[in-house]
Amino acid sequence: MFEKWKAKRAEAKRVKAEALQLRVAQQKRAKDDKLGKEINEELEYAQARLEAVKEFHGATGAEIPSEVNIVLKSRESVYLFVSDAVLIETRKGAGKWNGRSQGVSMPIPGTKLRYRVGASKGSFEQGEEKPTPIDTGTFVVTSTRAVFTGQKQSREWEFTKLLSIAHYDPGWTAIAVSNRQKISGVGVDSANRELFEFWIDLAVARASGDTSRIEADCQDDVDQLKGKLLQLPPGSRQVHP
Repeated sequence: MFEKWKAKRAEAKRVKAEALQLRVAQQKRAKDDKLGKEINEELEYAQARLEAVKEFHGATGAEIPSEVNIVLKSRESVYLFVSDAVLIETRKGAGKWNGRSQGVSMPIPGTKLRYRVGASKGSFEQGEEKPTPIDTGTFVVTSTRAVFTGQKQSREWEFTKLLSIAHYDPGWTAIAVSNRQKISGVGVDSANRELFEFWIDLAVARASGDTSRIEADCQDDVDQLKGKLLQLPPGSRQVHP
């Protein structure tokens, strides 16, 4: 009887252990499937970017969105259009006076007041330059330039005069050109930031005649994502061609 009880108890443990293993395996499969789906979505976008670098030379003719509100030049194509962009320029904040007083004080006869004789010495500290939103409007990037058109301000950055371009947190791109002393740029919401930066970089690279760096970066993204997929179980991955 004792042996039957031991066997029954052992069987119960075995069934419980198998059920636990099954739950763990199911949870891992669900986690792997979710990760595989996320990587595949990223891979799809990465491959689309790589294809754009290789094949896309800007929208022309009927491909241009009707919302584009600038007059295009001959053979000028459109890479990017943003309807709710923010114009940003570096502006100095308030300065402050760093000073000290020195001298002597003398009592004024017949009063409880004292008269101070001396001078104030110190220095004025300029305010810090900070990127500041100054207008909202539309932003268009073409094969030759970038143009912001806002409610109060407008800016044009010609690529032939481009000195540098840099993407900063939180979500704005600074554009320096030789015909403008003050650096200005455009910002967008975080949800569209990655594509916003990509299309600007592609347009600038295409205008310079050298897309090798951006193509290499895009190819590296594709290769890394494919490598991540191959680390998953076969049933949780679907490698794109």
